[in-house]
Amino acid sequence: MFKLLEVTRPRSQGQTLEAILNFKYSGGPGHVEGYYRSLALGLHVEVEPSVFFTRVSTLPATSTRQCHLLLDVFNSTEHELTVSARSNEELILHAGECQRMAIQVDKFNFESFPESPEEKGQSANSKQLEEERQEARGLEINSKLGIHWTIISFRTGEASVEGLLNQLVLGHLQLAPLLWDVLVDGQPCDHEAAACRVGDPVRLEVRLTNRSPRSVGPFALSVVPFQDHQNGVHNYDLHHAVSFVGSGTFYLDKVPPSGQAACLGALLFLYTGDFFLHVRFHEDSSSKELPPSWFCLPSVHVRALEAQA
Repeated sequence: MFKLLEVTRPRSQGQTLEAILNFKYSGGPGHVEGYYRSLALGLHVEVEPSVFFTRVSTLPATSTRQCHLLLDVFNSTEHELTVSARSNEELILHAGECQRMAIQVDKFNFESFPESPEEKGQSANSKQLEEERQEARGLEINSKLGIHWTIISFRTGEASVEGLLNQLVLGHLQLAPLLWDVLVDGQPCDHEAAACRVGDPVRLEVRLTNRSPRSVGPFALSVVPFQDHQNGVHNYDLHHAVSFVGSGTFYLDKVPPSGQAACLGALLFLYTGDFFLHVRFHEDSSSKELPPSWFCLPSVHVRALEAQA
């Protein structure tokens, strides 16, 4: 008979399994008399993952409520395998090959997790509390990603990003306390280009939802139109092509916690083409005291078409 006394599993790319097996054995006349001998055998097993991530980073998506999680995936097996995520992304890796996998994810709302030590004003055990909070976030993100690997007709398993997400990546995956939306003629424009007709006024609306526990604002914003020539050159000299109906500066009053506010304006496109709108914040005391990550507005793409006869 044997008994497993101890198992340790460090959190790392590979896992170390350690155990002590206790054997009792007997035989012959001694067994009849009830005598036996015991033997303790120590085991140390290094378990290497079939798939692991060598690098984790993020890129912004067209929507401020989403981002792209970039994973450099390495296949450490001797077989070709397929890595897939819950969002239907799929990657085929040959033996010993490393490739980048991009997964578009909805940003996470971590309000349900315990507050950080800085938010609570605690100093004791602050490191432990922050580690627990980061671990809880990693578990939530990992469960939503649902990354699996499969070796055809052989085996399957899970790939985890737990322990790989640093504060910078977690910050990019988290919904900002201030949510900004830009609407063109009443339609959100964070996925596809908004279409309009030359000579027709285009209604532009900027909305703010305050998810923070404090009041924010007031804010002043300027809308700057430009054209992207797809060669690294942006043309901002569009006075002959784009005209504002009224002022090109938008104003938002102070917004209380859980409150919303909106400001309206209008544009007139005089020529056909693809135009982009860059929303800039005026540097005043209200915006300077808040982190830059709170001022993340979606890019606005407007396509001006020929006027209808």
